[in-house]
Amino acid sequence: MQDHIENEQINLSHSFSNTATDQYALHCHPFFEVYYFIRGQVSYLVEGKRYEPAPHSILLLAPGTFHGVKVESSQEYERYALHFEKETLSREREEMLLAPFFGGVSGRKDIYYQGADGFSMAEYFDAMLECEASGLQGKLLPIRLEALLSQIVRMDLLGHTAEADVRSGTTDQIIRYLNRSLCEPVTLDSLSERFFLSKNHLNWLFKQATGTTVRNYLIHKRIAAAHEMLRQGVPAAIAAEKCGFGDYSAFFRAYKKIFGVAPSGIDRG
Repeated sequence: MQDHIENEQINLSHSFSNTATDQYALHCHPFFEVYYFIRGQVSYLVEGKRYEPAPHSILLLAPGTFHGVKVESSQEYERYALHFEKETLSREREEMLLAPFFGGVSGRKDIYYQGADGFSMAEYFDAMLECEASGLQGKLLPIRLEALLSQIVRMDLLGHTAEADVRSGTTDQIIRYLNRSLCEPVTLDSLSERFFLSKNHLNWLFKQATGTTVRNYLIHKRIAAAHEMLRQGVPAAIAAEKCGFGDYSAFFRAYKKIFGVAPSGIDRG
């Protein structure tokens, strides 16, 4: 069961579920995400860090962040899930409102906040959902989104961040290296040599931390980066090459599998 509102740049749902899942549904999105957990037992894997959200906590995800959620029990799970594109924000406030997604105005460098009920966050989400009934959805929704994000900035400034479970130092180094090397050739052989680990052990360590293999992680991150280039008008073939795909057909198949459609701007010739 859920309440839902959306337009071309904003998607918000308030959902309830009592169905447990047995694994993380891992993926990347090309937009900003805000999750407000009201109740239930869930866990999130975010770039190798594990979060177990407490009631009334908020998790922020920037575009291209590899993540997945697992519902740990059949206890009723309630949350708000907000997806939006930065273009919906006013230019003069964009940098401030998005700062918490990238380490925060306060510099605390985490994306998880507790005590959201003390900031009346549910009322801000509900105000967005109510826009549909107003008849002024197109005008009101971006304004109320900015009001919601300003509350998260307040939470950040007042120090309501909390720590995730820490991943191993080696896995952290591997993830940092992969994110710096998305446009370069990366193989298990080269990673094995760089980090002085056997290929099997390296992939095992990586999967324990992130829930997926090195290859799958790289594909999702590269496709997310290519998607952003396509949105900026870069031709598909050039975006594929710049994001580390030596073979365009491999890029085409991966993009269509992840997004369900062919990449825009394809050269049909």
